[in-house]
Amino acid sequence: MALIEKVCLYYREGTSDKIYEIHLTQEEEDGYRVTGYNGRRGTKLVAQPKTPRPVPYRTARYIFDNLEASKLNHRRTPYRVASRETPASANEKTGTADTKCRQAETKKEEQQGYAARFLDAIEL
Repeated sequence: MALIEKVCLYYREGTSDKIYEIHLTQEEEDGYRVTGYNGRRGTKLVAQPKTPRPVPYRTARYIFDNLEASKLNHRRTPYRVASRETPASANEKTGTADTKCRQAETKKEEQQGYAARFLDAIEL
C-alpha cells in the first residue's frame, strides 16, 4: 500500500481534544482505499474504512474530498486542518502522526500569536 494523500484534522474546544486523519492509499494493483482514523489526542486512533473494497481513483478521490469537507463543515464539531501530506512530503518527514499534528498545530498557533503581537505593535 502506498500513501497518496493524508490530511490531519483536529478539534479542540473546552475539554474536547480530538484528532481525525483521512488516508488515501493505493493498493498493489487493485485500486484505491480511503480510511478515516479518529480518537482523542495522545491515544491510539481507531480505523474506520470508508471503502469496503478497492475502488477507482476518481471514486476514492470523491470520497476523500467529501469526507474532509464534511468534517470541516460539521455544525457541532468543526475540525480544522493541522497538516496535509502528499507522497513527497510524507517521504521527507518521519515520526508519529500525532506528533506531526501537534507540531503543525503549534506552529500555526505561534504564527497567529506573532501576527497578533505584530498588529498590536503597529497600532500606536
